[in-house]
Amino acid sequence: METITIVTGLPRSGTSLMMQILERSSIPIFTDGLRKKDINNPEGYYELEAVKGIVKDNSFLTEAQGKAVKIVTPLPLFLDKSFKYRVLFMRRDLDEILLSQEKMLGKDQSSEREKFKAIYEQHLKKTNAFFETNEISYLDIWYKELISNTENEIKKIMHFLELSENWEHLAIPVKPVLYRNKK
Repeated sequence: METITIVTGLPRSGTSLMMQILERSSIPIFTDGLRKKDINNPEGYYELEAVKGIVKDNSFLTEAQGKAVKIVTPLPLFLDKSFKYRVLFMRRDLDEILLSQEKMLGKDQSSEREKFKAIYEQHLKKTNAFFETNEISYLDIWYKELISNTENEIKKIMHFLELSENWEHLAIPVKPVLYRNKK
């Protein structure tokens, strides 16, 4: 049984960027390309449509063995525990995430930010607890650090995933100009 590499995090936390980095590595990525790039993700989303149905059907995980797949939080709670996983957990300031989502949706949700923040915090806690309880190894990667301290963060990722590629090759997708919604 081959290990499945999961890229997770809240929406707008850098999961697509992490998939772009992994695409340059020796780990094949598992995506269907159905969701096209747009102004909000000019390099693409790197999603797999089957992930949206993971609550009822996680059979796509069989095909994900030996590959990297993006599964945003809290959907990892529905992973089939019979597989072996390692997880890159993308983290980003919640206020930045909410600002980015508002911009993406084109609507001001400032009156509901605290509610969304509480929901997201709960998603993160549940996902962390799931990984801890099921002894699934994960590495936290903070988006801001990945942008500002790229070499160090890429080397941490390489160590965690046991990659031997050149870190500069993996870092090519990291574009500080795309870090647009900052606190």
